Amino acid sequence: MFDFSLFLDALLAPALIKGAGVALVLSCLVQVFSFFACLPLAVAISGTRRARRILAQTYVWLFRAAPLLLVLLIVWNGLPQVVPGLLRSNWFSPFVAAFFAMSLVTVAYMAELMRGALLAVGEGQKDAAAALGLRPLQAFMLITLPQAFRIALPGLVNEFINLVKLTSLAYVISLREIMAVVNDAIAASFRFVEWYLAALVYYLVIVSLLMLVQNHIQRRLKG
Repeated sequence: MFDFSLFLDALLAPALIKGAGVALVLSCLVQVFSFFACLPLAVAISGTRRARRILAQTYVWLFRAAPLLLVLLIVWNGLPQVVPGLLRSNWFSPFVAAFFAMSLVTVAYMAELMRGALLAVGEGQKDAAAALGLRPLQAFMLITLPQAFRIALPGLVNEFINLVKLTSLAYVISLREIMAVVNDAIAASFRFVEWYLAALVYYLVIVSLLMLVQNHIQRRLKG
């Protein structure tokens, strides 16, 4: 039978609140890092230099095809076998491993997103920048990138929403995010419904707020 008081206790549990904070911080860090890391890939994919284009396309193909769960396990369990020093490193924590693994995958998806946005910026903008005497890097940073960012912004927010949900996979490497806390509580109490519903409420609240932000951004861009 459903225990409403246990559900409320689970909903207000400090460990679950902290787990939600871990998920949000991890998502924010991955999103910011991946945005800047994906730009060279996006430029390379749409560039004219064949070697760079092939390398960038290979990276995107590899990490878009690889399941995030598998990448998490490879980074956490496999990487220390390749680099044994990580086993003795205090900094190589589940949070760092999750950040690294999620960034590898997110960079690949964002590179495709930004590639499309960069291609949507008209060639006339680049010609205008050249006419103003701007160097290629200046033109990219001051003219092309801001316009591409504006085009890609709704998709970037959507990617962030997906990131928040994907942090739930990090429980497999013992990261104390929402699902890890819930699974530990269930193992101790054998109360599945109450704890799973509490986790669902957290995800619903977080994602709903982000969707409101996304809708606000889309209205501003249309205006």
